[in-house]
Amino acid sequence: MGSNILGIGQSALAAAQLGIATTGHNIANASTVGYNRQVLSQSAAAPQSQGDNFVGQGTKVDQIARVYNEFLGQQVNNSQSTSNQVSTYLSQISQINNLVADASAGVSPALQDFFKSVQNLAASPNGSAGAAARQSTLSSAQALVSRFAGLQNRIDEIRNGVNSEIQTTVGTINSYASQISELNKTIEKAQSVSSGGAGPNDLLDQRDQLVTELSKLTKVSVVKQGAKFNVFIGSGQALVVGDNVNTLAASPSLTDPSRLDVAYVANGKSVLLSENSLPGGKLGGLFDFRSTTLDVAQNSLGRVATTLATTFNSQHKLGQDLNGQLGGNFFNVAAPVSSPSSSNTSTAGINATITNASALTTSDYRLQFDGTNYKITRLSDSKTQTSPTLPLVIDGVTYQLAPPPAAAVPAAGDEFLIKPTVNGAAGLSVAISDTSKIAAAGPTTTAAPSTNTGNGKISPSTVDSTYTLASLAIPVKLAFSANAFTGFPAGSNVTVTNNGVTTSYAPYVVNTPVAYTSGATISFSGVSFTVTGTPQNGDAFTVSQNTNGSGDSRNAVSLAALQTANTVAGNTTSYQGAYAQFVSLVGNKTHELEVTGASETKLLAQSVQAQQSQSGVNLDEEAANLLRYQQAYQAAGKLMQIAGQLFEVLLSIK
Repeated sequence: MGSNILGIGQSALAAAQLGIATTGHNIANASTVGYNRQVLSQSAAAPQSQGDNFVGQGTKVDQIARVYNEFLGQQVNNSQSTSNQVSTYLSQISQINNLVADASAGVSPALQDFFKSVQNLAASPNGSAGAAARQSTLSSAQALVSRFAGLQNRIDEIRNGVNSEIQTTVGTINSYASQISELNKTIEKAQSVSSGGAGPNDLLDQRDQLVTELSKLTKVSVVKQGAKFNVFIGSGQALVVGDNVNTLAASPSLTDPSRLDVAYVANGKSVLLSENSLPGGKLGGLFDFRSTTLDVAQNSLGRVATTLATTFNSQHKLGQDLNGQLGGNFFNVAAPVSSPSSSNTSTAGINATITNASALTTSDYRLQFDGTNYKITRLSDSKTQTSPTLPLVIDGVTYQLAPPPAAAVPAAGDEFLIKPTVNGAAGLSVAISDTSKIAAAGPTTTAAPSTNTGNGKISPSTVDSTYTLASLAIPVKLAFSANAFTGFPAGSNVTVTNNGVTTSYAPYVVNTPVAYTSGATISFSGVSFTVTGTPQNGDAFTVSQNTNGSGDSRNAVSLAALQTANTVAGNTTSYQGAYAQFVSLVGNKTHELEVTGASETKLLAQSVQAQQSQSGVNLDEEAANLLRYQQAYQAAGKLMQIAGQLFEVLLSIK
């Protein structure tokens, strides 16, 4: 009986000792990230039969188990992934929001200064004041160009930063995957040694914590296979399968080498993943920011710059400079970027040309050839247009095959990425440096001789893009008789438009009468004007080249009017209106992410709290456990002491 009591005491002492060690381990790791508290599980040892009774044999320790709830753990990981995606997006977009929201750094002040100088030129075209106004116009144009370039440089810096973070994040994901794979091996070996026991708790904690850290970078799901974890990321890509690791790699986009995408590397083969196949976490936030805000920001800025330059150039060409010549380009405009995919099997190229700047959008486009048809997809909304031949015009851009030496026809499966406005801000520059080449005047003039007997009046003339200096090499004298005009240049395209109805006299035959209607617009050879009132037979009106452009500011007035004209986004808004829409888009998205981020942070905190309420170490509870095991240890020692005394009594019997 004494030996039985000694054995019971020894089992109790061993159990209490393990309880103290487990409690101490919990206390020591109370602040360890990812640690789950451990509890001692014990049960009564098998009793010994003695006659009609069964005598207890003490206790045995079943296992030291960690308190871990898989559901709560996965909930934390999901919340972590969503929260990090939003916070990453917010931190990136805040850079652009702070940039464009700054009144002194934005484009609007520079636009206002530029058009103010054009208005001053329209008000003072002559003398020293006119010379100063011309110089001011060029200087403010240079300042506007510098403002666009400065914003574009900052966007480029942000884009490079995104590329760098994608590369770093991919490297970290691969590191976590490798560590999880190694822990899979170690845990499997440990559990095989323990013959199905609880397993190495601390190693299990480390592996779960690695999965949690991985969820901060991308969406993660875990499937258990025995003692091992199979880890899947994004939309289901296998990252870790048992001991095997499939890695990711930051790789240049097929159609844009300056843009880093993520490739999935398995069995030695690399496959580029689409951005939307890697949602969640920091990586998902970076991709979301780049595709839905950064690209749109750059294209929006480029659209304003491109439309401004194109429409201003068009009007400037309709004027006359101080040298008596028609105006040329005031700004240099960046051409669209067309990039063939590196996987194309032909050397064909696609030329993209802006033919209607007012119809430009902020989207990029993908052109694909299937061997029969060309399909162009607007990437912002996936709207497509298909044609068996080129050229094809979409949203103000004409797409056509590049001339030789490029191959004439793409091969089936070839694709191209076209970015119409991506370089609009960076490529904007002032085309002239000589103030005398600013075409502020109108190139034609009209007059009514004082000898006319009627009260007919002719308006100042305007010209369109078909006008050339040769159109009025000889002044045109229009004679009025029998309520009609004659004298238009032979062969010219004469039209009369009244209340939207146009009557054509083309080609004009000499002495053909052109019916007169007061207020109707008369056009020929690119020149337009109106005659009002009641001319008399024998009255005449002349249309000729402007020989004294220094005192004329008609074209400058038209240039200044472009500031408030609806020339952007399908002629629905002005330059500043389009820029304001861009600023509003960024600001609203930033506010949306701030609200969403605060909500996701709270949800994450609640998930962590729910998990820690079960798995976290409570020092008060551990202190109570420590006292309980201490008392159990002391009691077990006392029991063994009593067993020893019983032995001594037995040994003393003679």
